[in-house]
Amino acid sequence: MLRMLKFYPDQIVRNWEKIGYAIEQALPPIVDSHKAEGRMNRILESILAGKIEVHVFVVYTDERPTVYGIVSTAITNAVDSDNKELLIYSLYASHSLNRELIFEGLELIKKYARSQECAAISGYTNIAGLKRLIENAGGSSSFTYLRLEV
Repeated sequence: MLRMLKFYPDQIVRNWEKIGYAIEQALPPIVDSHKAEGRMNRILESILAGKIEVHVFVVYTDERPTVYGIVSTAITNAVDSDNKELLIYSLYASHSLNRELIFEGLELIKKYARSQECAAISGYTNIAGLKRLIENAGGSSSFTYLRLEV
């Protein structure tokens, strides 16, 4: 069974090399790669300030955790309403994921979004398979902006 665990600032600092690598590999297409200088330091500052949260997806086998993925998220507020959305800033898989694990992960993210009183999950991608997954789940993937109501 897949679990989603939140990393706290002390855990982020102790594991920044791995977490930073995962985030950097999965940066959304809205990040300008030509202005990369200091980018990861600004992301770390945002995490430590609580603007971005980091969660890991793990499976426990014989009480030993195996990390399957790392997701960084931020809660955004709509300009024209009281609605909040859970923005997936980056999503990195460290192991091959089968369909079952992908849907378990999506359900965990949806559950977390609801617990934070978010109306939807959103993100940006250029990965065709991920776009199809969101479309099949009833979401919209136009313009590589993904949105799934929770």
